[in-house]
Amino acid sequence: MVIDGANVIASSRRRPLERLALAEEWSRRWRADLPVWVFVDYSTAMACPRDAQQVLRARCQDVTDGRPRYVVTPHRESADTYVLEHAREHDALVLSNDRFWDHEARRDGVVTLQFYLKHDDLRVYDEATWFRGGGAARVALDALC
Repeated sequence: MVIDGANVIASSRRRPLERLALAEEWSRRWRADLPVWVFVDYSTAMACPRDAQQVLRARCQDVTDGRPRYVVTPHRESADTYVLEHAREHDALVLSNDRFWDHEARRDGVVTLQFYLKHDDLRVYDEATWFRGGGAARVALDALC
C-alpha cells in the first residue's frame, strides 16, 4: 500500500500527522498483510508545523519491521513520481485523490483508492480506479481484497 502523503496532507493544512495516521490506520484495517509506504514531497513537509516536520524526519529514519516506511522526497521533486514508480515496481495500491494527469505514462497499471477525509473521518470509496492503456477502469474495492 502506498499512501500519497502529500495528497492526504493537502486535503487540509490542519493536523497533518493525524491525517496521515488515519490513512495508515485504514490501510492496516483493510489489508494488514500489506506493507505501508508513505511518500511526502519536501515542500509539503516544510509547510507543516515545525513539530510535525521533526516527526516526519524521525519516521523517515524508522525502519522497524511492521511500521509504515516514510519517504520525504528531495527538494523540488514531486512525490507523485515516487508514489507511482514504487506502486508499479511493487504492484502496490495507491491511496490518493490525485488522478496523476501529469504522469499519464507512469500511472499505467496503477490502481488508486480515492477517499473522503473530513475532521477525523476517513472513508475510502467502494470503487478503485485502475489506470491502463491510456484509460481507466473502475474496480470494486472488495475485488482487491
